[in-house]
Amino acid sequence: MTFPFPRPLPLSEAEFNELINHIEAGVRRIEGLANQLIERVNSHLPWLGPFARETLRLMERFRDLAIRFFSEVGKFLTRWGVPWTLYSHGETWTRHVGGPVHEQAARVDAGQLHVDDYWTGVAATAYTGLLPLQGKALASIKAATDDLDDALWKIAAGIIAFWLGIAAVFVPYIVELIAEVIAAETVVAAPPAAAAAGASTARTIALTIGVVTAAITYLTSLWTQMRDLDQRLHTSDGLPGGNWPTLVSDLSDGRVRDGGKTLDWNIKS
Repeated sequence: MTFPFPRPLPLSEAEFNELINHIEAGVRRIEGLANQLIERVNSHLPWLGPFARETLRLMERFRDLAIRFFSEVGKFLTRWGVPWTLYSHGETWTRHVGGPVHEQAARVDAGQLHVDDYWTGVAATAYTGLLPLQGKALASIKAATDDLDDALWKIAAGIIAFWLGIAAVFVPYIVELIAEVIAAETVVAAPPAAAAAGASTARTIALTIGVVTAAITYLTSLWTQMRDLDQRLHTSDGLPGGNWPTLVSDLSDGRVRDGGKTLDWNIKS
């Protein structure tokens, strides 16, 4: 797959850094709201009479769910990834390897070289016969760099998409927690606020796990793509056994043959 122009990522590097800053701030905001809600509801327990026990149970459930939420988030929160580094590496493979190789592939032809213009003999024939294999090898390398660039771009884009998904989960959760903290200001609204907070947190955990699962599935498919690429490099016709094609004949002996009338390499007359 060839891309004549660099494909942009969903976010610029500055926008990605800003997104990460917002997510970090969001986590701190969620932690603060959770503590504030627990404090407010607990302060109302002495005034809830027969509803105090059930309200306490709801708050314990919310507390346990909040702990689980931070546990799930903590598994990946400090591993932001480096999408722009991956993007840069992909471009490097295309610009500095794939591009030059593509140019060389167009020249690996007897008609483009001087070998058949100035030389004749066994060695010259053997070398010109090798040119098609070298052309295949160069084409294999170009295809590999295109695939590698494509895979690195997809990984970089996937990292950004993952964090956009996490941000999309956090935003409504913060809004709901704010509403529940406000509702918990009154004694009467404290029990339903505790119940709502538990439901919001459970839903957020499920959505977070969903985003993580989707990211794992996506990256697994890319790992399969990279494994297939490695296998193609080792089984390609252009790179037999993963090696550069070489002459089969031993041309290291350049002795004169036929009484000095024919050389392995001979200048055309």
